[in-house]
Amino acid sequence: MKIRKLNVFPREKDITANQLRRQGYIPAIYYGENQIPKKITANKKEINAMIARIGGNALYEIAMENEVRQAVIKEIQKDPVTKEIIHVDFQEMSDKKKAGLHVPLKYEGIKELELKGIILQRQVEAINVEGYVNSIPSYISVYVGNMKPGQSIFIGDLKIGDDIQVLEPKEKLIAVAISAAK
Repeated sequence: MKIRKLNVFPREKDITANQLRRQGYIPAIYYGENQIPKKITANKKEINAMIARIGGNALYEIAMENEVRQAVIKEIQKDPVTKEIIHVDFQEMSDKKKAGLHVPLKYEGIKELELKGIILQRQVEAINVEGYVNSIPSYISVYVGNMKPGQSIFIGDLKIGDDIQVLEPKEKLIAVAISAAK
């Protein structure tokens, strides 16, 4: 998992979440084991750019109050109308403990399928895995370019490192190739 640095600062008690958003910031919370959750604030442009570029599934170095800690984004809340990010939850991660994370699947070779008149029906966009944070990838690549109509891919078919445990059944269907209607 790639590490991205994000500068945050403690949230002032007398400023509301809506006031922060109008000033170009996103309210957030940082929590971890054996510590009180901290209300923090992140720059809206910085966090939007990071999430757009690498997605929400990455390891972040959260720089706050003269210390740097590792965390992942546990939840992103978006405005239902504008789809803008309105709140983010960061969960502290340790190199010494295993963590369960939701890792997206990146389907590759879809163009090759389409050129052969085949459509890929995706059943799963992400899977739950467990491992040490530094060994969990930002995404899991699934090559589908050589599939034939009627062929399926299951979780058990994925190539995942030995240091990562998949927390879902191996028989779970993730994608099926079907012939395009003529």
